[in-house]
Amino acid sequence: MPRAMLRGAASLSLLLVTLAVAVAREPGKSAKGAPDKAFARVKREYQQKARNKKPAERLAALKLLEEYRTGEAAELVYVTLLDDKTDSVQQAAIEFLADLRDDDEVMEKLVKRMISAGQKDGLDVKAVRALQAIAGGEDEILQNRLIAYLDEMLGTQKADQALLHAMIDQEASKGDQAYVLRMLNLFSRTQFFDHDFGFRRCVVQGIMEVKDLDGLTQLIELLPDLKGLVQFDAVTHLIAATGQNFGDNAAKWKAWWAENRGKNKTIDRSKPPPPSNYGNFGQYYGIPICAKRVVFVLDTSLSMRGAKIDAAKNELVRAIRELPKEVFFDVIAFDNTARVWRPEPVPANEQNKIMAINVVMEQPLKLKTASYDALEAAFELHPEAIYFLSDGQPMGGKIDDPKQIIATVSEANRVRRVSIHSIGIATNESNVFADFMKGLADANWGIFKAVN
Repeated sequence: MPRAMLRGAASLSLLLVTLAVAVAREPGKSAKGAPDKAFARVKREYQQKARNKKPAERLAALKLLEEYRTGEAAELVYVTLLDDKTDSVQQAAIEFLADLRDDDEVMEKLVKRMISAGQKDGLDVKAVRALQAIAGGEDEILQNRLIAYLDEMLGTQKADQALLHAMIDQEASKGDQAYVLRMLNLFSRTQFFDHDFGFRRCVVQGIMEVKDLDGLTQLIELLPDLKGLVQFDAVTHLIAATGQNFGDNAAKWKAWWAENRGKNKTIDRSKPPPPSNYGNFGQYYGIPICAKRVVFVLDTSLSMRGAKIDAAKNELVRAIRELPKEVFFDVIAFDNTARVWRPEPVPANEQNKIMAINVVMEQPLKLKTASYDALEAAFELHPEAIYFLSDGQPMGGKIDDPKQIIATVSEANRVRRVSIHSIGIATNESNVFADFMKGLADANWGIFKAVN
């Protein structure tokens, strides 16, 4: 079924209708409808243990529910232990729900609880851990219900995107391969996947982590919907894994894979080929410009005077001139302050290129190097990639300590997933400066280039 049709089928109204007409077991009753006094006693004991300060007691609470595979038991675990501060208890709660994900009746009740809780708490730690437990299930009806739920939650202020990204990263590298792929496929079918660059890149990077060949199949199926930097991620991975190079031609990838899927046993984990092997991208100091929204950040501190600033401006002018027309771009110059050329990136048409080039060539040099402020301003432009050029250690900004800048920027970038490429002018003059520039790129999906 086409992705658009699947999204339409997964509307929240359809989900609520389905839940309203479902025949769910009433709390406190057995499958036959008779009062279950035994479960009532177990429930009271469970609640006491679940509130105990000792992790061992909270784990013991879960043991009490092993014989009660009911929707009410799943609700109890959701409400009490999915946000437990002890990892072992939280993981046990996740596993408890995972064991129930093939039970339609239980899932009816659990998803209904998630929807109800979401109105107040949003997509919080309990919801993320529940998704970890059940989002990779094989039941298509359950998957559509979860897509409808995510379409309502993702993108709202109540959605903990950082926690969701962290869960995807963790599961992609360590989880069961088939289950993880089904979960990532579910996420790729949400409206938010289409609209949000960071989430889209997170999901695609997760698929790239999967060693199973079905991961390549999933990437190829997604390829027609991918653009810019996420497309670049997927294509370079496909080239590295298969030894083929069909660029962004999704039809050729699909046809070749249909013929050769059975001939491959494992994915080649060798280093991806150099970017020049795919596409006619522009470049800036040898770093490919493969994103659709880019921001160039130019150091205009006094230490750049002379040959440094002349060479840096000329290279930036050349890069701007070669930008494809479908790229949106912006320029920030920084010294003691960050000066943003346009309030948002503009199309790389001839008129905008000429104006940007004039602005670059006219930039004066001033004291200080407010690196953090410049990076903060670049994030506000919602780019896919930042090209950050500097010749000195940070000084005079909101944050000057290099390690703190890397930590703060990287934390803010966990959800944005922006590639930060760094160009260090004369980095051999200072090990601290070189470590800062390289560390910034390494922690943010970027490339470091030393220019001396």
